[in-house]
Amino acid sequence: MEIHTGQKRKMTITLPIKLLDLHDAILAEVTSSVPSANATFVYAVQWREGKTFDLAKSAVKVHRARLRRLGIDIAKAYDGELISVRDAER
Repeated sequence: MEIHTGQKRKMTITLPIKLLDLHDAILAEVTSSVPSANATFVYAVQWREGKTFDLAKSAVKVHRARLRRLGIDIAKAYDGELISVRDAER
């Protein structure tokens, strides 16, 4: 039987963060729910690709708040906060 204490493991987050590390950071620092982390991760990827969001929608507010806990604000234009592994190697 698995027992969840509600405590999150701590990670040191520095920007820019590798895209592949973002999901783990969301799970460690923001939510322990994998489906919630997946949804928030999708918002971050869409933002990185140039999508703009309707900031009045409640779902956007939830995911924006989660990402802001990591220092990422999807209300602002993308400025290199998330990098791919290939970009990190350059």
